[in-house]
Amino acid sequence: MTDAERLTSGFVQALRESPFRIAPERSHELLATMGGEPWILEIINGPANFEAFPKRKEIEGTHAALLSLWAVTASVNILWRLARTAIASGQSQIAIEPGGPGSEIIELKNAALALIRSEAFSWSGAPAEPNTLAEPSSPDGLINNIFLAAASVVILHECGHIALGHQVHTTLMHQQEREADAWAVKWILEQAPGEPQREFRTLAICIAFIWIGLIDEVRQTTATHPPASQRFADAFDAFGDIANESTALEISHYALKAFFDPTTDLPQANSAKDGFIDG
Repeated sequence: MTDAERLTSGFVQALRESPFRIAPERSHELLATMGGEPWILEIINGPANFEAFPKRKEIEGTHAALLSLWAVTASVNILWRLARTAIASGQSQIAIEPGGPGSEIIELKNAALALIRSEAFSWSGAPAEPNTLAEPSSPDGLINNIFLAAASVVILHECGHIALGHQVHTTLMHQQEREADAWAVKWILEQAPGEPQREFRTLAICIAFIWIGLIDEVRQTTATHPPASQRFADAFDAFGDIANESTALEISHYALKAFFDPTTDLPQANSAKDGFIDG
């Protein structure tokens, strides 16, 4: 048994329920889209990936995908805490350095990358690991909640492939990926009942696309998937009239910089939304 399987097997049942929970106001609609019975979701061993099989109406993910996505979620959560502390003390920058208070952010990112490169990667040296039995209100439970929401974004992307009748072998693979992204983001945000729900869902979407960015960093653009940066830009356009002072966008902006462009000194944006546009 790999470390990825050992550490994520406890999430599988919650994962099968997660697409219905991220947008509960549409759960009956989703079930109807599935023909009255949930499509099969299997979690297996293998390289970090999720894949839809439209003809069989099945979705397959891997333990390596789950653990690497959990690591991204935990890393963003640490960054969120550091950012709130910095703001409260009047700081305008966060220094993330080896041995410093933000070092776990990069350590978790590097562990996620290592797992994406090899599903057999040993998690023993990672700074944290999932607690699948954590109480929902505990710190670990809150990370689990965000992780399951981010995983539901990825799963709903795969649901989009099935719902849209996409083909496994076609010259339109990039277009299909972007269509599935749009389907998932719209599904999640379109009927959000209020700002708190929209903020939580936006953060989950951003974490999912940060994970996709790490996949892209390891495997690069392929014949089947467009660049992660383009996919995220498309998703951002679909956010619509999200508030300029969105905490979800602010934290996600910090995370994108920490993960993919830690050394560039970007100008201070007037708002979280402007940070994405200007950056």
